[in-house]
Amino acid sequence: PKNKRSIAEVQIKTWESKEKISLLTRSLHKYKQLYIGDLDGDEGDIETENRATRRPVTGNLSIRVLQARFIAHSPARTKKDPETVVVIKVDGSQKGKTRTTRNDRWNEDFEIYVEKASEAEITIYDKPNENLVPIGLMWIKISDIAEELRKKKIETGGGGWVTASNPQFDMQSFPQSEPYGIPYSSAQAQQGVGSTVTQDGIEAWFEIEPVGQILLKLNFVKENARTRPADAGLGRQKAFRKRKGEVHEQNGHKFLQQIFYQIIKCAYCEELFVNEGFRCEDCKLTCHRKCYTKIVTKCICMSNSEMDSDYKQLNHRIPHRFEAINNLTANWCCHCGYMLPFSKKKCSECNITCHAKCALLVPDFCGMSMRRASEMIEQIQQANIIRKNAIEDTNRINSNREKLNVDRVSDQPPKSPNLSSHNDLQDQNPYPPPQQYNPPSPKVTQDIPDNEPMQMPVMNTPVAPVAPVAPVTQVMQTYVQPTMQASQTPPRTSSNPPPPSVDASIIKQTRKVGLDDFNFLAVLGKGNFGKVMLAEEKYTKQLYAIKVLKKEFIIENDEVESTRSEKRVFQAANHGRHPFLLGLHSCFQTDTRIYFVMEYISGGDLMLHIQKTPFTYRQAQFYAAEVLLALEYLHKQGIIYRDLKLDNILLALDGHIKIADYGLCKEEMWYGKTTNTFCGTPEFMAPEILLEQRYGRAVDWWAFGVLIYEMLLGQSPFRGDDEDEIFDAILEDEILYPINMSRDSVSILQKLLTRDPERRLGSGKNDAEDIKRHPFFKGVNWDDMLSKKVPPPYYPTIASATDTSNFDEEFTREVPVLTPVHSHLTTANQEEFKGFSYVSNW
Repeated sequence: PKNKRSIAEVQIKTWESKEKISLLTRSLHKYKQLYIGDLDGDEGDIETENRATRRPVTGNLSIRVLQARFIAHSPARTKKDPETVVVIKVDGSQKGKTRTTRNDRWNEDFEIYVEKASEAEITIYDKPNENLVPIGLMWIKISDIAEELRKKKIETGGGGWVTASNPQFDMQSFPQSEPYGIPYSSAQAQQGVGSTVTQDGIEAWFEIEPVGQILLKLNFVKENARTRPADAGLGRQKAFRKRKGEVHEQNGHKFLQQIFYQIIKCAYCEELFVNEGFRCEDCKLTCHRKCYTKIVTKCICMSNSEMDSDYKQLNHRIPHRFEAINNLTANWCCHCGYMLPFSKKKCSECNITCHAKCALLVPDFCGMSMRRASEMIEQIQQANIIRKNAIEDTNRINSNREKLNVDRVSDQPPKSPNLSSHNDLQDQNPYPPPQQYNPPSPKVTQDIPDNEPMQMPVMNTPVAPVAPVAPVTQVMQTYVQPTMQASQTPPRTSSNPPPPSVDASIIKQTRKVGLDDFNFLAVLGKGNFGKVMLAEEKYTKQLYAIKVLKKEFIIENDEVESTRSEKRVFQAANHGRHPFLLGLHSCFQTDTRIYFVMEYISGGDLMLHIQKTPFTYRQAQFYAAEVLLALEYLHKQGIIYRDLKLDNILLALDGHIKIADYGLCKEEMWYGKTTNTFCGTPEFMAPEILLEQRYGRAVDWWAFGVLIYEMLLGQSPFRGDDEDEIFDAILEDEILYPINMSRDSVSILQKLLTRDPERRLGSGKNDAEDIKRHPFFKGVNWDDMLSKKVPPPYYPTIASATDTSNFDEEFTREVPVLTPVHSHLTTANQEEFKGFSYVSNW
């Protein structure tokens, strides 16, 4: 009976699935009859690129099923209206079911707790008999409900804030001595058609496939949303760096494991999958974990000379003939694996499809699948192995045969040595083996420079082995040649600095800095890897801010290189003694920690001051100008900052700013260079970082735009209750401005907060020069600003040199002591920090 019941359930579900497929087929036929005009080939791609990734969510989902209309009921034998019922499923699991009615009205509420859920399915059934017949269905992403509620909340929060394109916008110049009005909620200029928003959700008519509409009231409350609400003004946020997983290399591809929340198509086996997969961080090729070792095409970052010889033997180089077409059915890109938008590229020969941006990355395998190419290369490799083994077997047989002949000769009675036998031996081997006269010495090989040929006089002299010249020559080469190198050839390039001169060594010894030189007075702040403490140097009574990092934590989080990079950025700031960059006095280490001894800026950071009193227009312009000069200097050194925010801008007692915290800086980022590390502070991260695209120094100018917005208006342009909502706002929301905001302020914010990095102000070769020329900075004398000749608009005050009232009391009330570290690092781990100590020359 149990098996019969299971079989019956399977049969019912199979029949129901076929009915649903029939409904969707009717919908597809309806949409195919619609006319869609020609679209630009890349228009749909850009829209898809800038769309936020919808992740599974956890929380309470509320659904009120009200009524339906225009529904095509199933045929009935009687004149009575059929009974209908609505079933609610979440990710395929049934969560609710209404009562049956004959008037298509239900008015029933459902409270559903969902955990990491993606979508809700709502199906309307007719009940002509015992079996339910589906007559309409729809799906809605739960994350879309949460996003719509967030937008509507912003929209209904208050008036007076509009988008820059709104005709109500007043372009009159605003007085520069007063801050703008700052309501802590703003108006989103988007209104859903046919929908109303109440305090407990969204009520709207939703389309049912294949025909009809259903009236629903939806609400969703996220679980574990952060405690600081979106409308609470500015607040401190920690930056983070997304650690990369293990990199799996294959033909130049650098595959990283990634979780996909959409249906993805594998580039190798062409099967669909969700959740875990592998994606190349350079060319975005996507495949199964099990398939990445079979990818035979090279990555775009790999030159032709680096290609595998087996790949070159696969003599199939037929390019695809891609044509732009409109897409009405479900298709996936053959390269990146994502579902295609309306416009796509399709090969007219082999019918593969891809995005317009991916067409240049698809290999020239027209008429051949990746799987077939992999099988052919595997066969080539097997044939090469068989051929190689056959050659080795032949050589082994020949060598054994020669050895057997030699053994036979040695078994014969010895002949008396005479002149003829000696000459025969000389004819067989006219020159003695080189190692017999000049045995190889690793020391000699290492000491010989690359541009000087190795001298082997003995090998060039065919003499008998009786002359003992070779050992003497070798000894002379071993000990004399390094001295000749030092005087005749330039030194080899190395990452290690050259040894200091005697005078420099004496100076370094006299200025050696250690932990015993300081007394800790207070805790100023805490970060991801350690704390910053106020310290007094015992001998000079000078105050410094010391950043203390635990070595163990640095090694565990693979931050050794970024810590070294932070030190190099400090040195770059020291080199120019830039007035708006925090300087480094010294750095040293103990067995368990490393220490950065930095300038102490007692005025606190800009976040503290803007929370106390909103900035005036002149304050915002003044601080923005000094930040601009600091970023310009870093960019000229090939450094991008990547963590610009009010928390990292310190205000000195002279009223001027200094940018601090170089932990997320990236070196060697000249114009045109790109990187792809996912890092930053959520509200300041540029769209290209969120989309995990390669990015350049334009990300600093996006953050600069967010900074100006916050200084002028006292709130972030992108807000949400958690990181996902903030990221959605950055990628999708239109930015709002007060109606009375000045023309120049709106203009510079629009140009800096352009989502396309190629069109963003400051993204060109001129870098900061283009921003300096913007009317927002009209009247600024940049030379006077750099030399601190412009009087600041505000001076912070302190009661004494050791007064820490400008820092967060949460930290300053802590006892300034170093917590004991009980673990011990190995010698290899300690070697990671070799050469870290440094003392500046100021």
